Amino acid sequence: MAAISNYTVIGTDDDFTAVYQPTTSTVYALNFWAAWAPPCEQMNDVFEELASKNSNIKFIKIEAEKFPDISEEYEIAAVPSFVFVKEGKVVDRVEGANPPELSKTVAKYSKSSVSSAAINGTTATATPSVTAAPTMSAEEMNARLKELTSSSSVMVFIKGTPTAPRCQFSRQLLEILTAQNIRFSSFNILADDEVRQAMKAFSDWPTFPQVYVKGEFVGGLDVVKELVATGEFQALVPAEKDLKTRMDELINKAPVMIFIKGSPETPRCGFSKKLVALLADQGVTYDSFDILEDDDIRQGLKTHVDWPTFPMVFFKGELLGGLDIVTEMVENGEFAQVVAEAKSPSA
Repeated sequence: MAAISNYTVIGTDDDFTAVYQPTTSTVYALNFWAAWAPPCEQMNDVFEELASKNSNIKFIKIEAEKFPDISEEYEIAAVPSFVFVKEGKVVDRVEGANPPELSKTVAKYSKSSVSSAAINGTTATATPSVTAAPTMSAEEMNARLKELTSSSSVMVFIKGTPTAPRCQFSRQLLEILTAQNIRFSSFNILADDEVRQAMKAFSDWPTFPQVYVKGEFVGGLDVVKELVATGEFQALVPAEKDLKTRMDELINKAPVMIFIKGSPETPRCGFSKKLVALLADQGVTYDSFDILEDDDIRQGLKTHVDWPTFPMVFFKGELLGGLDIVTEMVENGEFAQVVAEAKSPSA
């Protein structure tokens, strides 16, 4: 395809600064992608094709993990993600590999730009994104939040992840907990807007981050700062278990337990993504642990089970192996027994 004047692939931060001027009336379409995510390959082609047909929109392709500050600014929680910006404001989003929706959204703002250019001094008003209908009843959501808030002795609800926080307040909280040598688990509220909104009412607290200890709400960043300064927060936190005990408890947390990079909803590497898809195809119920959130577990497991890489899959406390071995077990029929036992009441 010949060079497209309104299409830019960002190679450096300076590239982005040079081409992106969001305070103008120009509509910008930002494509956040990752090389390890197969759906991005197709959507990158769609994005470039749309650029060739819609010259009044500026199309910018951004590798999400290579430019974390830009990804953080636009609250990118998964790839592919497409963000539409006009006059400095996000006016629309398209999440995931959805060519028809992306095409429809581009067409909407392409027409909007044409209309704006035809009217002196006026701009078209962007149609706001429609909020998705809740997928859970109030009772189901309440049960889910109780489970989440009690899933770890110290549970934090943040924007982003411990390795890639996406707001300064979440980053400050993580720095405080790390400095105090406090172990915690986290939930990325940017990855699930239903949970994000429901947590505000559940905790009766309007902002994030939010911190729970032993299933009880403690407060936000300012409250934690005050409790740490007075020594009260350390007294709230349960005594720390040794690493071997923690690893054994995690391995035996569920009949099928996987250790991956990221979560099943937002895997952070191609191998983890393939494993999650394989288990979904097999209809396996499992629990997971994000090894990017705890480097002690990440490094300790390699020695503990004598296996050097991730993901890892355990069945009833025993290591099955990584992606290649599980794939082979599926192909030769051995994994069917794991599926059957995992589904049985006695599992």
